[in-house]
Amino acid sequence: MEGNTLRDSLTIEICNLINEPFLIIDSFGIVLATNRSAIELLGGRDKLLGRSMREIPELAPLWSSLIRSREKRESLKERLRIGDLDYEASLHHQFDRDGTQYTGILLYEISHYLTIENELLRRNRELMIINTLSGTFISSYDNERIFSDLLEKVLLITDFTIGWIMLSEKDGLVLKSHKGISLDLAKNLSEGKASEIIEEMLVERQPLHVFEREELSRYSIFLNERIAFLGMIPLYMGDNLLGIFFLGSRSERVFDFDLASMMSLVGNQVALILEKVKLFEKTRHLSITDPLTGLYNVRYFYRALNLEIERARRYDDEFSLLIFDIDDFKRINDTYGHQIGDDVLREVSDIMLQHSRKTDIVSRYGGEEFVLILPRTGKEEAVRIAERICEMIRQNPFRPGNGDDITITVSGGVSTFKEDGATPKELLYGADMALYTAKARGKDRVICCSKDLTGKYHKEVKE
Repeated sequence: MEGNTLRDSLTIEICNLINEPFLIIDSFGIVLATNRSAIELLGGRDKLLGRSMREIPELAPLWSSLIRSREKRESLKERLRIGDLDYEASLHHQFDRDGTQYTGILLYEISHYLTIENELLRRNRELMIINTLSGTFISSYDNERIFSDLLEKVLLITDFTIGWIMLSEKDGLVLKSHKGISLDLAKNLSEGKASEIIEEMLVERQPLHVFEREELSRYSIFLNERIAFLGMIPLYMGDNLLGIFFLGSRSERVFDFDLASMMSLVGNQVALILEKVKLFEKTRHLSITDPLTGLYNVRYFYRALNLEIERARRYDDEFSLLIFDIDDFKRINDTYGHQIGDDVLREVSDIMLQHSRKTDIVSRYGGEEFVLILPRTGKEEAVRIAERICEMIRQNPFRPGNGDDITITVSGGVSTFKEDGATPKELLYGADMALYTAKARGKDRVICCSKDLTGKYHKEVKE
């Protein structure tokens, strides 16, 4: 076949039998023939025929593929964008009788299929996010670890490198977990130095706020972080702000619909997890606290006592046990009624919490009795704490509602591990005997367990 025959009317008619845009290119990259579909797509016969494909903007990206197709003597497929549409270009290499090389290029529009493909990819990504984040709560038995696990997984599946989680608590927003930020920024966040920025954004009640490098540079706490992109995702459940999730990067990110959609999805999933965590914590709290006083219940106390004994044994340490009993509580109930009696129990509980340490475990033991575990506390310090609590209760004015204040006192018993016992039963018995001795000696006092106390107890009462 002579080279010129590719330009004759028969060849053009053959090309026109192909519905999709089709071109024939010679070994120098010159367009020798084309069909009507290609002419309509690429802008006219004169623009195509006889011109090098490298001079045609829409076809120029295919030149390297054409060379590769000829070198390998095999067909290739490449994706090509023309205008607003996507095409798959199939390059078919062939020889003429005289050895001249030609390449046929068939353009097949795939925009619709790419849309479907992108939608499937997006949905798969969404399912991956949902499944991955949901598994964080299910697989964790430690609520404190949930936040660090959650943050790590979010950074992994979103390709962000910076993140932190702040939760709404009584004192405001509290930093729960962070990754990729400096210790200085973490300290500033913990100290509430970002509260002004956060409050400013929350007023708008938007589901997502995005800060870019220029805007971040206006805030001093971000100056040394070199953050180029930061997303702030408020975590709402109804009208309640559960917390805020921050995702950022030190490299620029294109903020488009897909990124916004993905960040909003992450926010929704994290909010659901936080709601579950709060519900779990509430249920757990109810299961280990006394409903009247809010103190730990006796079930939790026994578990904590066993754990404290194990800890003290392992580290060859000591701890003390305090048992308190409200003096003449039956008289209070008989005189003022059980409602006032409940009020007294609540006030006494509050005083014990206020004047014990954060590490101490304060429990309602039953009725008008209370028990405290004082970790790493010897007998002398335990007595000082117990006497301070007794004094605070004695000085507190209890008002039953009839205008007259009543004075409430408590008696206490102290036992210490291992001096007074090495098992829960021995420690409780020792503290109980000390409490009974305090009652027998006139109430409103604290007595320590001693080695001969239990043996002398009945004798002292008779005397």
